[in-house]
Amino acid sequence: MAALPLIQPSNSAARFSASAAKRSIFSAPTVDINDESTEQDLLKEQEMGHSSVLTLHLDPSPIGKGVSVGSWTKNNRTIGATFRPCTNEIAVYVAGKKAAEEFPIKQQSSIKDNTVFLCQASIPESRIPFINQTFGVFLNTTTKDPYHLPEVYRRHYEQYYEVIQRYLLQLYEQSKNEMAIVDATANAQELELVEGFSSIWKLSESVFLTTDDKKPIAFMFSEWLAAHDAGLDLEVGKTILASTERTLHPHFWPYIHQCLLRGMRESVVFIVEQTLNDETDDKVADALEGFLKVLQGIPSSESFVPDGKSLERHKKWQEDCEEFSKVPQLSHLGEDGKKAMAILTGNVEIILDLAASWEEAFSAILLYTNPDCSRYDLLPMLKICIASYLQDSEETLLDRIKIAILEMDAIKTLRHCGNFHPWLVAHLADVFQQYGYLDMSDLRLQDIASIGWDTNIRDFFIMNHAQSLMSNPNLWEAISGYLLNSGHIGKAMLSEWICHVPLGSSRKAHKVLRFCKDNNLNDSLRSINRVMAVEEERRGQYALAIQHFIASRDNDRVAKLTDNLMVSYLQSGGLDLEDALASIPDHTSNDHVEFLRSYAKFHQDYKNGDVRNAGRKLVDLLTSSRAPKKYWAVILLDALPLLENKQMVVFDTKDTYEMMRCLEEVVGSQHKAEYLQPLPKNASSPTLTVEMREQQLNVVRLLLVRNLARSLVHAPRVAPLDSDANGTMMTD
Repeated sequence: MAALPLIQPSNSAARFSASAAKRSIFSAPTVDINDESTEQDLLKEQEMGHSSVLTLHLDPSPIGKGVSVGSWTKNNRTIGATFRPCTNEIAVYVAGKKAAEEFPIKQQSSIKDNTVFLCQASIPESRIPFINQTFGVFLNTTTKDPYHLPEVYRRHYEQYYEVIQRYLLQLYEQSKNEMAIVDATANAQELELVEGFSSIWKLSESVFLTTDDKKPIAFMFSEWLAAHDAGLDLEVGKTILASTERTLHPHFWPYIHQCLLRGMRESVVFIVEQTLNDETDDKVADALEGFLKVLQGIPSSESFVPDGKSLERHKKWQEDCEEFSKVPQLSHLGEDGKKAMAILTGNVEIILDLAASWEEAFSAILLYTNPDCSRYDLLPMLKICIASYLQDSEETLLDRIKIAILEMDAIKTLRHCGNFHPWLVAHLADVFQQYGYLDMSDLRLQDIASIGWDTNIRDFFIMNHAQSLMSNPNLWEAISGYLLNSGHIGKAMLSEWICHVPLGSSRKAHKVLRFCKDNNLNDSLRSINRVMAVEEERRGQYALAIQHFIASRDNDRVAKLTDNLMVSYLQSGGLDLEDALASIPDHTSNDHVEFLRSYAKFHQDYKNGDVRNAGRKLVDLLTSSRAPKKYWAVILLDALPLLENKQMVVFDTKDTYEMMRCLEEVVGSQHKAEYLQPLPKNASSPTLTVEMREQQLNVVRLLLVRNLARSLVHAPRVAPLDSDANGTMMTD
């Protein structure tokens, strides 16, 4: 038996409804929503007066532990909820069923009665690669003009649908292996959602975004219908082919009708050819042969060219259809055969009577009455089909979206897509604006929302999509990229939000910092550096903390940390300042850090025996205002071994006078107690008074006086010019 050459339609697209679009799997804290309930069911509960409430998974719960549902209802309490589809958030709150004046017992309010529990839909792990891949496509297309370099733009844009189809294939494979699925219901819901993406995206492309002007919308719609609508049962076709008397099979003609309505010419021709080959009744065979000849003449999308000749061929074919529908031999195919011919002749009443949906009717009317119809002339035919098949109570969200697309109403399309899913509306809005459908000066956000923000529609929906991703911190790069590309409000939102991204690891932290730096988020950069600095300080990584405080421009905290390092060095003597400062880049400019560096190099030179350079650095610390005055006493005490040097006079007369001046400023200051505090303690006297500390400096004063005399008698020789550690040219 030959196989049917049919396009495999979606298995569940036809079942997709508004309520299904709003079902989500929520992470804790959350609300457990079963398959039959929607946010409207939550709101209706308080009106119906049921003595039960929905199961809650909220922390803290609005229902206290050990509290029965019955006691809740007796005290005029129930649960209400409001759903926000654009960001997949639900707000659950305590709501009374009756007005206070109607309630016989005085209602006592609690804190939980006035608390709103806000929770956001979690993102399935399987969807994460899809989100990241489509974000990459967004970055490639959002700044490009489809009219400037159409081929380049098209190449990037087409990746949207390719990514959707790959994700669909993955979900189909998962659905076949039910044993491997932990949550089959969640997978089925995800499959329905992505099938909706695929269906809406492809229809939007056919109507709004196509560059294939050679293919009329009639053929594009029929192809879309075959691929994205599950109204045709392929198993019925196989059963018909397996039958010995096909024309007598109860589903033969209904199946033929449905294929004709959907424009599936090849499938009908195949079935009729197989039936004709096996038909034993000559009269029926003659009728089938005439019918087959008419079917083979149906214009196809490949042969239909908008040059006038195709339209003439179609008119000629319609005349052949009219002629054959009047021949006596058609009666041998019965009333159903006549109905098939009525479809081909474009009989609107018969088409509306036989079609199972408004999409089938619309497809048939387009194909058989006006195949070269323009996208801008679809409304009259669309109204006929909607009036015949859809009532307000039956119209699903998916119906409303498809109708808005066929009406070429970009604003209505986005409004309904906003209720469908934030991913879909954000990317459609971006592409619509690039094609010019949203570039109207008088069209602002208030046309579709009550918020009077100074932003456009495209930015509004992209920001909402970014918000819907915030429940997963691992998507921070995609969230940041969307906000960065959604106008000045989006960037302002990004500047605040990125400061709350969990940093987790050093690699991620530096990645976030690099993003802020590259995109001039200076306030965020400072805030994140400050957070990282506090964390490094808590861990005892003072050098890293100093770097981050410098980057955050928090000079007070830098001063505090450098003081801590200095105090640790002075008290323990075991801290290696050079090692502690090694991780701070040399180009880092900060007075407090430079003081520590110079102080550490002074000690290093002295340890290495380079007393001449050590003396220069010590004097430079005192005379350049690099060293805070509260450390002058310590530095002067450090000069003792240099002053006691017997081999050479380290300090000349001028240096000695400067050191004497500094000493007098310390001991003669009203802040003397504070300035003497850093001096080291005696092992014999752990607690030193101010007088005892000052006595340590008396030794320095005595040695300075001696050094002054030595420098006058034995002036240091002038050494060749060299440079100190800071690059300053000095002489002896």
